[in-house]
Formats: sequence, C-alpha cells, structure tokens
Amino acid sequence: MALAWQSPVYLERRRLLDLLPEAPGFAVYLEAPAGFGKSVLAGQLASRLHLRTLWASALLGEPKELLAKALGLPEGVPWGAVVEALKEEPSLVVLEDLSGQEDLSPLLRTLPALVVLASRNPLPYVEIPKLLAEGRLVHLKAVDLAFTLEEARLLFAGREGYEEAHRATGGWPLPLFLSAFTGSPPEPWALIQGLRESLSPEEFQEGLLLAALPHLPPSHARPETASLFHKGLLRLLPEGYALHPLLKEMAKRSLRPEVQEAVRQNASRLPPALLAEAYWEAGLEGELLDLLERPSDLPIPAERLLAWQDLLRRGGPRAHLRLGEALAQCGRREGIPLLEALAESPDEDPSLALIALGHLAYYLSDVLWEKDLARARVYLERGLELVPRVRPELAGRFLNDAARVPFAEGKPEEAAHLLEEALRHLPPESPYRLAPLFNLSLLRFELRGSLRERIQALEEAVRSLAEHMSQNLPGHLRDLGRYHLLLGQREKARAYLERAIQTPGHPLASLEARMLLAHLEGDAETLARLVAQAELWEAPYLVERGRALLAELRRDPGLLEGLFGFFPSLTRALLQGDPGLLPPYPEGREERLLWHAARYRLLREEEDLEALLGLTDLEEGILPGLLPLESLPRKRPELSQAYPLLEVLRLGWKEAIALRHAEIPPLRVWVLGRFQVETPLGPVELRGKAQEVFALLLLGLPREEVAFALWPDLPEGAALNNLHVWLARLRKLLEPWGVPTYLGEEGLQRVEADLLALEEALRQEEAERVLALYQEPLFPGLDHPLLDRKREEVFHRVRALFLKRQEPHLLERLLELDPLDEEALLPLVERCLARGQRARAERFLEAYRKRLREELGESPSPEVEALLRRLRG
Repeated sequence: MALAWQSPVYLERRRLLDLLPEAPGFAVYLEAPAGFGKSVLAGQLASRLHLRTLWASALLGEPKELLAKALGLPEGVPWGAVVEALKEEPSLVVLEDLSGQEDLSPLLRTLPALVVLASRNPLPYVEIPKLLAEGRLVHLKAVDLAFTLEEARLLFAGREGYEEAHRATGGWPLPLFLSAFTGSPPEPWALIQGLRESLSPEEFQEGLLLAALPHLPPSHARPETASLFHKGLLRLLPEGYALHPLLKEMAKRSLRPEVQEAVRQNASRLPPALLAEAYWEAGLEGELLDLLERPSDLPIPAERLLAWQDLLRRGGPRAHLRLGEALAQCGRREGIPLLEALAESPDEDPSLALIALGHLAYYLSDVLWEKDLARARVYLERGLELVPRVRPELAGRFLNDAARVPFAEGKPEEAAHLLEEALRHLPPESPYRLAPLFNLSLLRFELRGSLRERIQALEEAVRSLAEHMSQNLPGHLRDLGRYHLLLGQREKARAYLERAIQTPGHPLASLEARMLLAHLEGDAETLARLVAQAELWEAPYLVERGRALLAELRRDPGLLEGLFGFFPSLTRALLQGDPGLLPPYPEGREERLLWHAARYRLLREEEDLEALLGLTDLEEGILPGLLPLESLPRKRPELSQAYPLLEVLRLGWKEAIALRHAEIPPLRVWVLGRFQVETPLGPVELRGKAQEVFALLLLGLPREEVAFALWPDLPEGAALNNLHVWLARLRKLLEPWGVPTYLGEEGLQRVEADLLALEEALRQEEAERVLALYQEPLFPGLDHPLLDRKREEVFHRVRALFLKRQEPHLLERLLELDPLDEEALLPLVERCLARGQRARAERFLEAYRKRLREELGESPSPEVEALLRRLRG
C-alpha cells in the first residue's frame, strides 16, 4: 500500500472537495501530470469522510492484488471476492499511478465503494464515459486542480510573493507548495523528471520547443500542444500557446542541448520571425545569423534586433542592413553609416543598395528626426537610377518609401506621382500595395481634407500590418490615437495609444504615443520623464511636442523658453492669451486645424469656426477635440451633435439637448436589495416622500392612485396637488438638464429597473436570470401596504419557479431566503443523495432540525426524521 503525499504547507481544497461525491456507488477521476496534488486531494477527501480507506499504487502491483491483501483476502482471489469484501463496510478506494493497462472493469461496473482513479494520462476504461453520462463520476483535470490566485494567497498565509509564484507556475500545486514552504522556487530536476514520466515523448519534445519560444501561434500547434494545454502546462495567450515561465526557465537551464535539438528539428515548422526568436533563446547564434542573412523579409521588431546587435555586426551585408534600419527606427544615427556603406556598392548587389537608399531617403526626411532633406533628395535620385535594375516589387517598395521626401519638401503632387508609380510596379497580389494606398490617403487628406478616408485607411492598415511591415504598426496606431484625440474620442484614442506603446518596432512613434497618453491622463510627472528621454535621444520634434504638452498641463509658458516651433508657439499663445504669439499659418492640414482652433478660443471669431468646419469632410465632427462645448455660439445648437452627450446634459444647453433627446440613456433603477436611482449624470439620492412617490410610480400605478395611496385622508384635489409638488421635486432630481425625459403624464418612462427585469424573467421562467436578479429586501427602507403586497407576490413567484425546477443551487437559494422551507429542503437532500453527497445531505438536515428547534421549539416532520434515520442506518 502507498501513502498519500502530504504537503509541508496544508491547505484544504474546499473548492474541489465540494464537487466530489461522498458515498459508495460513485467515482472520481483525477487526470493531471505529476505534482498537481491528486494524492493530496484524495487524502483530504478521506479525512473529510472518515470511511475505511484503501490506498493502492499501480506502480507496486496489480490493483486487485493490492486491494485483496489490504482486505485480508488470499492471494489470487477473483475480483468478485474483492467486490463483496468492499461491500461489507462503506469504503473509499484510491488507485494511483494508473496507466490504463490494469483490469478494473469489475470494480467500475459495480462501484462497491467510493472509487478515486488517479492518472497522469487519459484512461481508456470503457466504463468511464458511461459513468459520466449517468452522473456517477466526477472528472477533474489539471486545469481544475491548478490553484486559483486566491488559493495561492491562502497557501502563502498572507506573505508576499504569492502573485509572482502563481504567475510563474500557472497554479501548478507542487512548486507552489514548495515555494510557500521554502520561500524560493524549487529545484528543477525533480519536476522535470516528473514531467518526463507524465508526458508522452511527443508531448515532452513539444514542451522543449516551447521553452525556446515566446509563444506558438494556434495555427502552428499540434495535437500534443493541445494536450499540454489541457494538462495545465501551457497558457493560452492572445498570441498563442506559451509555456509557464517556471517550466521555461527550468528547461533552458537544465536541458539546454535537448531544447536546441528540438528547435533544429522544428525549424521548418516555425514562421521565420518566430524561428529567429527560438534560435536566440536556445543559444543557436550561428543558425540565427544564417537566417538573418537570407534575402527575405523578417517582421522582427527593431528593439529585438538591437538586442542582437553584437551578433549582427559580425554578420554580412543583410545582417548590417537589418541592423542599420533598426537603429534608424530607434532614432539612433549610427544606423546611417551602416546603410550608407551598403548604398555605395550598387554594382555588387543593386537590390541591397536600393533597399538601403530607400531607408536613407525615408529616415532623413522623417519628422521624428532632425530632417536633412538635401541628403534625402540625393538618395532619392540615386535610387531612381537603380529602379530599372531590380524586380518590380522591390522597386515599388522603394518608390513608396522615397515618396516621403517630396512630401516633407512640401511637394504633394510629386509625392503622389511616386506613390502611383509604386502601385504600377507592385504586383496586384503583393501585400506591400497597402503602404502606397495608405500614403495616398494621407495626401488626399492634405489636399482635400478627406479625414474619414484617412482614418479608414489607417484602420485597414492596422488590421493588415501584423504579418507584413510590422515595423510600421506603432506609427499607424499612434496616428489613429492622435486623430481620435482631434475628434474628442478620448477612449478610442487611449486604446490606440496604449496599443502603440505595447507594439514593438518603432520606438520613436511609441515614445510620441506615450507623450500623448500622459497628456491625456494629466500625468505631468511621466510626461516630464518622456521629454527628458526625447532630449537624450536628440529627437527635436519630440522635444518640442513634449514640452508643449507639458507646458499646457502645468500652465507654465516658461517651459517653452528657447523653443519657437509650431507646437511651442501655439501653446505659448494660448497660455498667455495673446493671438499675436500664434505661429505663422501652417501648410499641413492637421496643423491648420489646431491653428484655427487656438485662434477661435482666443478671439471667438466665427470665421475661424467656419474654417474648422471646412477643413475636413467630417464638418462639425472635428470640433469636440478642438473646442470646449461652452465656447460654441448658443445660436448654433446643431454644432453640439458630435460632442459627448453627457457634456451637453451637464451644460444644460436646452436647444442642443432637444436635438439629441432620443440619445439620452434610460433611467437606471435598483430596488432589489438596495434602493438606487441613476441618471446618465450619476446617482440621485431620493429621500422620504420622494422615495415613496418614485416606488409607487415604478409599480405602474396611475397618478390618481399614487396620490390616494400616499394621502388617503385628504380630498382628491389636495392629494393630487401634493403629488404635483413632489413630482416637480422629482423632476429636478431626475432631469436636471431641464428637458422632460423620464417623468411623463402617464408616469415613469424610459426606465431600466432590476424589478422590471426580474418580472420579465419570471414571465419567461428563466430561472438562472431570476437567481442572479432576486435579492431581498425589495424596496429596502420603505414601509407601505402596497409595497408589502408586492414583496410577497414577487417572493412567491420566485419560490414557485425554483421549486418547479428542482435544481440544487436553486433550492439552496430558497433555504438561504427561508431556512425553514421544508418544501425546498426535502428535494435538495434527495438531489445530494443522488450525487453521492451523503455528508452534505446530513448537514442540511441537521441545520434545519437545529434551527426549527431553536426558533420555533418544534420537532421535524416525519419525512425529515425518516431521511435522517436513512442516512444513519
């Protein structure tokens, strides 16, 4: 007989124990790798039940022989004798380390005891599906046995480190126990050996591969990947499957040669960028360098390439090209000489030279750099000479990149010509056609104000860039965030800016996104740190942009001293209230929007307002991010249509509210367990008579009946007059914007109330919805006969539905509401017995009998006494 493994740190798994049957005739199947606490859970079940317990490990022999020996039976007896011996006394049988080869059919067909099967792999016994279908078997896998974060907190008994340990282990019980006991992660050898024994060779090899990967996309997963996930050894992230950090570090530290071999064997299976990560993580630098020298696109973020720069500098031309572009993307000028060296040898490799020339033209004309348009123009012209010597797709990509030069020079027509040429060169099926199409949308915005098309093109690009040209993704996300800020759509802007920050590939674009987000959140301290970073990186545009944003937050024009670019000048004029400090009228359309908005805020001249309306195809939709609502002329309420409705309601601009009356959300009301009323502007506190009036209106009573119910001793006219006074007070509370919305002639309208939702769920007999909604008391704090009648009616409807359904959790809820409800108690006990939960059934009966005696001094009914005798017999 084998003993159960006992943890040095004890934690009762109540969450799991409450799922398990407690009587003979039922089975439990625990399927998980080593270290998932199968034996511990079985031991805790034995401690809870106090049954005769027989414990056997298949590693020590055939289960039948081990059970026979424990029962005092002769060696070699048949299963029938073992089964009969188990029937003599209520027993718990725990069979561990099962492989599926054991003969257990006689035991599983008869279940003379409560049987626990524990295995590291799926068991093939044909009785298992049948028992599951009959409700006589509970199957728990690794995902169920893993510790929740709350269980980890309890395991650590309030000490720090439980969150980090839970994250590292994924809830794997054994390393969590050991970490809680020792205060440090466990030694890896024992866990790795346990995994070797728990997993098939294919599963173990898959785990070794995943040790070298940040994630494995679901499209590249195999059956063994899914098996590892179901066994609790992998997490499923949005990007794909990932090995738990603890396992990854153990494998890389203790099994490095095996990890390397797994990567080599799976090289053809992985996408190139992911293969590059695997080579690096596995320490296969030679293979990584060979991969980076291939003439193919690898969507590897610039920041990642910089982490490998010592290796790349030892490589050949392709490695230098990748490093040069990565450095340029990160705003580091040492990338320019690397690219220039490659551009100087067009005869050796015209394709490589053209790519380098395209990068040089692009980055030297980028607004995020200190522009050098003269040099950028030189590289553009040299690249045009090479275009006929390369394949069309490469020529099209160069022309797209080079179009930035005339755009930065203020020559949109030349830029458009280059982009159209790029489209003529790029094959129809090329994914790179997206870039010139996208850039043409920018030109159309500049030339015609097509902001709607610009945003749509950006959104389409963001959806398509993950696989191709991922280095452009942070910039596009930043631009979307900036445009949504222009439109006053703060939450959309926040979402895009956060994505730009989290997406690697273009550090300068991500830095600008961080600045915009810090400004949006009013975080001057963070913004100041970001400005210092831009100064360190010598990025003049970002320094000016960041200082202007910081000066606006701190209301301090002194921060702009010595800066005279567009953004500092605009901010200085606004802070000092002097239109004479505005910068010269800009050429760019986005800057013109900001210029006219600043001038309107300073002078309130309608010609600036009209200019704003005409600069884009969104017309008044452009106003919310540029002008405060209260600055709009009151004679033009239609201009408020794009502003957030709550701003319009708070301002109390009645003409504007009337135009958008249909948009006002319903009044939200809670009267089940709490009394709360909430308008779109927030909670409303109703007291005294106002509460009573509102409650009776919510019941759907006409005004005359409400008046009579509240003032029954007054003449009808006086009672109605009192009601009108209270309705006027209610209207001020519920409709502070002054436009009738929720209180109509027929009573309440446009109301979402939990009571109304509950009554609809009762009509539809949606028991789970009723369970979620129903709380007591109904209309707390109010005392009126009509409300008492409503309380009684609702309770009886809830009770009738729950009794009709007979589901255990519904019956338990009835006992919570009325612990002496015998009509709920009896079927609940029967349901527990049907699931083998005898101890639980007895607890319900004992609690009922004790409460009946203490509260009423009565004895239980014959039915209850009979059930108790049956359980104890």
